[in-house]
Amino acid sequence: MGHSGQFRSVLARGKYFSTVAYKEISRMEYHQLWGHLHLYNVTNNSRILSLLAQLEKINAECLAEVDTARYVTSKILHLAQSQEKIRKEMTAKGSTGIEVILSTLENTRDFQTILNILNILIELVAAGSSRRTSFLVSRGGTQILLQLLVNASKEPPPNEELMVLLHSLLAKIGPKDRKFGVKARISGALNITLNIVKQNLQHQRLILPCLQVLRVYSINSVNAVSLGKNGVVELIFKIIGPYSKKNTGLMKVALDTLTALLKSKTNARRAVDRGYVQMLLTIYIDWHRHDSRHRHMLIRKGILQSIKSITNIKLGRKAFLDVDGMKILYNTSQEV
Repeated sequence: MGHSGQFRSVLARGKYFSTVAYKEISRMEYHQLWGHLHLYNVTNNSRILSLLAQLEKINAECLAEVDTARYVTSKILHLAQSQEKIRKEMTAKGSTGIEVILSTLENTRDFQTILNILNILIELVAAGSSRRTSFLVSRGGTQILLQLLVNASKEPPPNEELMVLLHSLLAKIGPKDRKFGVKARISGALNITLNIVKQNLQHQRLILPCLQVLRVYSINSVNAVSLGKNGVVELIFKIIGPYSKKNTGLMKVALDTLTALLKSKTNARRAVDRGYVQMLLTIYIDWHRHDSRHRHMLIRKGILQSIKSITNIKLGRKAFLDVDGMKILYNTSQEV
């Protein structure tokens, strides 16, 4: 039997590596097969290193080989999607994989290559990879992604797939970058994201990651005030609404964003002036009474947190009492 066939045979025998199975084979055969397994891992690691080297060479040649860049980045994406060890290898200590990827993203003008690289980065910052996200930030990923967002916005209408990927990445890396809010404001990204939401209220797939990024923008108080002046509070109230089984994920993210925005006293006053205290209470009552199985507690909590943010200012507390907010919340608490 050849090496590859022998290796597959070993994997097929589920008890091979148990103590009993070990006794059935010679020590030489055991070490020989483990050697093939090690060779298999080395081959895959060598492949990713080879692909990264190819990409680095293309960068040095000013990305003239567009088709090759597409091919190489698609292969890297396939490996990153299928193997965790490849993702680790690309961000391992001493690896220049991320630098090569980001350099390509910064310099290429080929749309498909850009999409390939953004999808590679999505794989690298997937759930449970906090260290890799921080690694991406430390290599200048924030600035490159923000600049790409600004550049892409200059060619209306913006491509939906590109904007979804960009904002999904920014929502991931933003909380890991202490200067994210400042970088976003200086780059001009705030209004770009805001305008995408304004123009695509019916496109949930697009505005969901945009709202997540608006929330991260708003952690910076200067950004929160700036966005408020440009109508973000009014915009959020076009998204949230009465109880519905549809778009609950969007509702949750919109409320998280609203809560962050209302921590700004300027935005809280704006909400009071627009009569949004009454609206929030009405929405809360509707969700409270329809959500009898308590499946949407995070949404109900989000509404209450928004009300709490408004009542942190004197004007907000007065508005809350004027619409019998205390009585309403007391009565709903007795219905639990």
